This record gives sequence, C-alpha cells and structure tokens, in this order.
Amino acid sequence: MPWQVKKEVWLIMSRIKIVHVITDTNIGGAGKVLENYLSCFDREKFDICVVLPRKSTLAGILKKTQATVVAFDGLKGKSIDIFSIVPMIRLFKKLKPDIVHTHASFTSRIAARLYGKCRIVYTRHCVYPPSGLMKSLPGKIAGRMVSALFSDAVIAISPAAAQNLRDTGISKRRIHVMMNGTAPLKQLTPDEKENIREKYKIAKEDRVAGTVSRLEPDKGLQYFIEAARICLNENKCIKFIISGSGSMEKELKDMSADMEGSMIFTGFLDDVSETVNIIDVFVNASYGTEASSISILEAMSLGKPVVATNYGGNPYQVADGETGLIVPVKDSGAIAKAILKLLSDRNAYDRLSENAAREYNMKYTADAMSRNIEKIYIELAGTRRKRRAL
Repeated sequence: MPWQVKKEVWLIMSRIKIVHVITDTNIGGAGKVLENYLSCFDREKFDICVVLPRKSTLAGILKKTQATVVAFDGLKGKSIDIFSIVPMIRLFKKLKPDIVHTHASFTSRIAARLYGKCRIVYTRHCVYPPSGLMKSLPGKIAGRMVSALFSDAVIAISPAAAQNLRDTGISKRRIHVMMNGTAPLKQLTPDEKENIREKYKIAKEDRVAGTVSRLEPDKGLQYFIEAARICLNENKCIKFIISGSGSMEKELKDMSADMEGSMIFTGFLDDVSETVNIIDVFVNASYGTEASSISILEAMSLGKPVVATNYGGNPYQVADGETGLIVPVKDSGAIAKAILKLLSDRNAYDRLSENAAREYNMKYTADAMSRNIEKIYIELAGTRRKRRAL
C-alpha cells in the first residue's frame, strides 16, 4: 500500500490531537481567527483543545464552538514567560498533543520542544517593522536558527506577514502563506436594518461610513475622525460609526465632540452584524500591525466596499478599484475623498459591492481557511506518526 494511502488510513483511524495556545486575555484578531477555525474544523480527523490565560474573555466565545478550553495560570498577554515553561511542559504531558499550534506564545513553543513528542506550528498574526538588529546578518542567522529549533511550520496570514518573517531570517521554505477566513455576517432584513438605524438616530436620507476596531493608536481612528469632519463639510447627510472599545475611547470621543449626532460610538458589540449591516462604506485606517483584517472580510461578506490604508495586509485583501479603494496611511484627506467618491458614484459603488461579496465567497470563507490549515496538520502529524511507528 502506498505511503500516502497508509497515512490517510492511519489518521482517520486515530484523530490528530491539536493543542492551540493563545495568550490573549481579550478578544482580538488572533482570537477571532481561532474562533472561526473552531466553528468548522473537521471533527472526524481532529481533536482540538485550546489553552489560554485564566479569566480570558476569549474563553466564553471559544466554549460556544464546543472545543475543549483549558485555563492556564500565566501567559497573560506575554509571548515569553519563563515561569510558565515548566508548568506548560507538565500540561503537554497530560494532554499528549500530536501538534501544538501557538499564537504568539514563544513560551509554549519552548515547552513543546522540551516536551519532545509533538510537532509545532506557529501563526504570525501581525506585521511588526523589524529592528535594525533583527534585519542584520547576525540577527537573521539567529532568527533562522530559533525558528528552525522551535517551529516545524510557520503560518503567515498574509504576504505582508510572510515578508516580515523573511526580513528576520526565517526560511521561505518554512513559511506557509494562508489568508484569514471568517464566517459571513448575518444579512439583516430591511425592517431589522431600519430598527437599528432608528436606534442610532440615523435618518432615512443619511448614508453611513463606519468601522469595527479596537480603539488603539495603531488603528488610525484619529484619522478616520478627521476624515469624517472633512466629509461633513461637503455633505451633512452622512453618519459615522465606530464599533469597539480600547484605551483611546475617551480621547477619540473628546476629539469628535463637535460632531455629536454625526459620530456614533457603539462600544464593544458581541455581534457586529448590527452595525456592519447599516454601513454603506467600511473603513480601515490602520497604520500598524494589520496583517489580515477579519473586520474587512466580514464587511466584504455583506458586499460592503472598503476604504483601507496601504499598510500591511490591507492591499492583499482589498483590490484597489475592484472591491474597494486603497489610500495612504495617516492621510485623512485621502480617506475622506474615497468615502465621498463611493457615496456619490452609484454605479461604482454597486460594482465594488458586487465584487467584494464575490471575492469573499471565492477566497475568504472560514471553511477555506480551515481546510488549508488542516493540510499542514495532516502532513506534520503523518510524518511524526510514521517515524514513531518505525
């Protein structure tokens, strides 16, 4: 029997045990990616467990997917926590994973390698400009050695993240580029949309531009607010929505105090379909860390044209002039011009809207992402089990 056939039979007979480790205490992009994967993973082939910090708000979301969730004392928001290495090794000995899949946790990669009985997958969810030392020849050599020692495969969620990794010396052969995927947002009925518009005091004649984002500096929301001010100078019948929470909430509200009634802060929403359904143009103004925006994909699933900055993974998700418009980072004028263009040109708007929905369905569903990830799992687990059986 050929090895490939033997491998498939072996894997079907014995489910592959995957342990995901994530350090997030709140719900961010990595948590959303994990939630999307857990919602549609192949339960016949895989047994999934998630390890995350105790009292993480992400736990409740992940438990709804029926995955096993293990609370861990430590790891909270830290990639490296030397005091957690030994307890993590003990946990792996108990869980007996075939594969440990880490999300920014270098601690768990060290522990997994010391445990020694599993393969290691690492996902890079963000884009960080590497320092001069990391890009130097000694830094690249060190980066390549560390990657080879503490990971068997590296997933980059966009070409920008992959380039970011290569800039620090990580071998191209080790990197797998896999764009994020997400479940589509619920399409609301006209009556439901009207009720939401009334809730936020949005008149029938008003158009809406908005975003869903953590309220943090690198998300560029200060530029979105300034763009809104520019738009209102030309068209008073536009409302602007910001959904999310974060450290800049008070500062952003103070910044937009003169636009009361036109700038709407919804706070954190468990279900963002409420606001994305009534948005006409979705805006992503990020200028840092953005590798593959889940919120952009959710907007595209509802056919919303996107105005996005040219940072990180945004240009790979949004085709300029086809599914949305790409603008420079930190350029409020360009954001405003793009919003006004889409709201004033109905033919262009309809074309981009149709293209956005089609692009999402072709490339960015949660199911497509999950099958791509599982190909790596099967290959790594099959190789490990073959060696163990010899």
